[in-house]
Amino acid sequence: MMRLPGQDEWRLVYGAAVLLVVGLFLYQVQAVLSPIVLFLLFLLLAVPYAGTRLHRLAVVGMSVLAALWLLRTTGFLLAPFILALVLAYILDPAVDALERRRVPRTLAVLLLALPAVGALVLAAVFGVPALGRQVDALITQAPVLLDRLARWVEALLDRLIRVDIPGLREDVLLAHVRAFEPEQLVAALQERQAEIARRAGAAVLGVGRGIGTALTIIGYVVLTPVLAFYLLKDYDKIIARLRLLIPLSRREEWLAFLAEYDTLLSRFMRGQVAAAAIVGVLTWLGLFALGFPYAGLVGVVAGVFNLVPYLGLIVSLVPAVIIALLTGNVLASLLKVAVVFGVVQFLDSSVTGPRIVGGSVGLHPVWVMLAIAMGGFFFGFVGLLIAIPAALLVKLLLRSALEKYQRSAWYTGAPPVAAE
Repeated sequence: MMRLPGQDEWRLVYGAAVLLVVGLFLYQVQAVLSPIVLFLLFLLLAVPYAGTRLHRLAVVGMSVLAALWLLRTTGFLLAPFILALVLAYILDPAVDALERRRVPRTLAVLLLALPAVGALVLAAVFGVPALGRQVDALITQAPVLLDRLARWVEALLDRLIRVDIPGLREDVLLAHVRAFEPEQLVAALQERQAEIARRAGAAVLGVGRGIGTALTIIGYVVLTPVLAFYLLKDYDKIIARLRLLIPLSRREEWLAFLAEYDTLLSRFMRGQVAAAAIVGVLTWLGLFALGFPYAGLVGVVAGVFNLVPYLGLIVSLVPAVIIALLTGNVLASLLKVAVVFGVVQFLDSSVTGPRIVGGSVGLHPVWVMLAIAMGGFFFGFVGLLIAIPAALLVKLLLRSALEKYQRSAWYTGAPPVAAE
């Protein structure tokens, strides 16, 4: 006699049918789906499992993936918000200090904002035009400088050909070296000069196209200080509300973890901003004192990119060396670059870094460079900003997980404690 399907079998068949229908539906509407829509749909479907360990792990994992996707796709739009948050985080201790002196918080924020705005206005009135004149001069001199570069490359290639290197004359590469025409390089660079400048600006600032470009410019110039003001004004209230979201059973543990993270992060960020400003000013003053052309441009590049560890030296050396190679006396110009950058980097590593940044944050240089490379590759300019804070967070999370593992019965070999 055939056994009829039981209730469990019917549930399994029903569940499979529902999954099939949902899959077909999602396939048909895939054009309007996005990771955010799927994330919200997941949260809705996971409600019946709320409170379980699997639900918590799944929600955390999906939230991290959704945040990474959002950061990657809209990073150029989020940059002003992240910069405003960084400014609020850096300036909050100063606002708190004024507040302890019975200065109203809004007034304290304004007292800090006015000098900052004044400095920006002075920079816009005096610094930006001067920097713009140097950039214009460099662009105007580009044909002459490129022609000089071509002659320098041609002389270098002639020396290379005259050197009797075993096996080189039989190499196919030598044919390309002999066929090289410097004039073609000059013509190609001159034709694409505007495009190269535009692409370089876009790569540095993370500027998109169309609406994205307009929003990015407005965001950097207008939105960032406005957001920073409101974040500073309500900073303590925001932190207090976020603390209330931490589960009571884990609040003490999580607050201790966040306090340690805040200590390391504040030591890095507040110190790094001051150190970057010092490096930029010293680089400009040193090159200017030695009569190096476009010293202001190189100093700005050195200061801005020194906000990211190990990146400032590499990025700022590139324009400095290129400018040195294009001057009349190449050897003297390269010597000036070597002296200034050597002295500034020595001061930064031995004086500025330890005293202002407050020592190491406990990250190995290899991991720092890896975090910067991955952040810049996957998330562009925003990734460079958050690379070190994210690396610090990952370090603390891994250390906490390792400590829990070393206390576990599986690691120690102790028998599990029976529940009473």
